[in-house]
Amino acid sequence: MNLSEALLRGIYAYGFEKPSAIQQRAILPCIKGYDVIAQAQSGTGKTATFAISILQQVELELKATQALVLAPTRELAQQVSTSVNQYKPV
Repeated sequence: MNLSEALLRGIYAYGFEKPSAIQQRAILPCIKGYDVIAQAQSGTGKTATFAISILQQVELELKATQALVLAPTRELAQQVSTSVNQYKPV
């Protein structure tokens, strides 16, 4: 997938070894900037899919808003934030 080394280290540290089906199909199109609609069962790695796609493109030196993630509840927003920070601290 040609991901950055820092991101790969975070992914492996999180415990991922092999991408799930949804990750295999959606990460590259997301990174390339395509509009992606992905639907999968709970626990299949949807959060990781969009988080990895976003983190691959974020420039840490640029101190401006580069991505916006919307969640329907505060609880889900906090879960997403925790997950994203485990892959690569932003």
